[in-house]
Amino acid sequence: MTEQILNGVPVAPGIAIGDVFIYRHDKPQFRRIKLEPKQIASELKRLEYCVRDSKRQLKSLRKGIEDQAGETVALIFEAQAAILDDSMYIDEIKGVIAREKINAEYATQIVSKRIQEQFEKLDSLSLKQKAHDIQDVGNRLIRCLLGSDHGALEKFDNPAILVADDLLPSDIIHLLNENILAVVTDFGGAASHTAILTRALNVPAIVGLNGVTRSAKKADQIIVNGNSGKVFINPNESTLQSYRKKQERYQNYKSTLSGIEKLPAETVDGHRISLCANLELPQEAATIGSSGNDGIGLFRTEFLFLTRKRLPTEEEQIEDYNKVIAEISPNPVTIRTFDLGGDKIFTEMPLPVEANPFMGWRAIRVTLDQKKIMITQLRAILRAAVSGKVRILIPFISGVHGFRRVRSIIEEVERELEKEGIEFVTDVPVGAMIELPSAVMMADELAKEADFFSIGTNDLTQFTLAVDRGNEAVRKFFQPLHPAMIRMYDTTIKAAKKSGIEVGMCGELAANPLATMLLVGLGLDEMSVSPVAIPEIKKLIRSMTFSEAEQFATQAKEHVTDDGLIDFCLDKVKRRFADLPIWFNEDV
Repeated sequence: MTEQILNGVPVAPGIAIGDVFIYRHDKPQFRRIKLEPKQIASELKRLEYCVRDSKRQLKSLRKGIEDQAGETVALIFEAQAAILDDSMYIDEIKGVIAREKINAEYATQIVSKRIQEQFEKLDSLSLKQKAHDIQDVGNRLIRCLLGSDHGALEKFDNPAILVADDLLPSDIIHLLNENILAVVTDFGGAASHTAILTRALNVPAIVGLNGVTRSAKKADQIIVNGNSGKVFINPNESTLQSYRKKQERYQNYKSTLSGIEKLPAETVDGHRISLCANLELPQEAATIGSSGNDGIGLFRTEFLFLTRKRLPTEEEQIEDYNKVIAEISPNPVTIRTFDLGGDKIFTEMPLPVEANPFMGWRAIRVTLDQKKIMITQLRAILRAAVSGKVRILIPFISGVHGFRRVRSIIEEVERELEKEGIEFVTDVPVGAMIELPSAVMMADELAKEADFFSIGTNDLTQFTLAVDRGNEAVRKFFQPLHPAMIRMYDTTIKAAKKSGIEVGMCGELAANPLATMLLVGLGLDEMSVSPVAIPEIKKLIRSMTFSEAEQFATQAKEHVTDDGLIDFCLDKVKRRFADLPIWFNEDV
């Protein structure tokens, strides 16, 4: 057989070699049944029973999954249970049953498909994922109505690599099978449910392969490189031998990271970097606390909305912040104020329909206009700061005026709390998130106002290079290692140093091993990354000297093309760190 190579999006690291297992969902089989008027009441009761039963299933699943896959995965099922609590969804199904006089299974399918298609049309990756949740919840309801169980069409009895069009959250039942060596799918992205599930379970995975289910046949041999996104179907002997060696090298490399969490992120010549973790949900803090980080460099508080159908109260926020502070103490927690808008939409606060919401009414623009939201959050943060070290980070700052407005509101909140006799902390450090080109251009002036900077490379890159990072057609132009971007980072860091404030980076580039030496050499004081990236980035920092990193950065800034800069980084870093997993990504 001829070797076939496919390229997708790597979402969970590791290398696996094995046989193909084609996973197919068991689609519930039913037909449309016309009801008599007198049958409608009993049909509605049947639906109500299955709504209750499905909620019980999801509650049980959430509880059982948490110990095996962690809180992040478990919360997916909590979010699905919230869909069943949504009266709009259930009432719409009931309405279809009553109006069209049809059976509950068919009505559930109609409504679920309609909502699913609406979510799929949206540009937001996170909202597209809601389509999967609706599909999953709808299927669960239908199976209950039919009295059938969920499962694959075939049993997964032997070690193999799961190949599927996509995976739904409920498929985690099958992912817990120890015989699964890796997962590859036609669809999905870096933020997909498949990505979340496989990373949590340490199963190598690649998504977005667009046709792997057509190319791979049952029992074909397949290689999955979860580090690079490459899949080899029916590899030739040369490829097979090469990847067996890579697999062994990767396992050996992983073993070298054992115990590194206890060591500081310090260069060979004693230059210390604060290596922090990004946090999305308070429940994740327990596992992050043991990852060897120097604190939380970015707590994305807008995710507090995910488990609620309304704005969180001051007391609820204090409780969530205290959970994180307690787990991370004595290290600091940087709490970013709500970055609402963009791809984050909440029913209690309807946002305008915008052609480009990422550049529209979002983040600080929303909370300055909806001042009550900001005041409630700032009160909660200042009160929670009593229990540990806290910093406040303001997103989407475009210039000095907006930052000063936030400062004045903080002063106002402090006066209110003092008047009320409520315990709080004064002089909590307040930082500006540098993620807009205008903020970079005003960095010298902003550095006089802010207590620290945090560079958000994701938005800064898409706005500087005019690339919508959620648009597949232009994704190849999204390059945080572009010469223009390096100058952006350099300008920001120099402005911070000039005013004597710390400067960090919390975007995805901070977790890219190819950029570590460059970022250290540019003078970053802090790097905040996904917890899973901490060991590798720490190993890199501990393997270099600060002086060689500075020289590396000086040479990198001389390049004027993105291809030239990337080739330079690849060549220099490859020769300097020959054992990095990134080199296992090369073509055979």
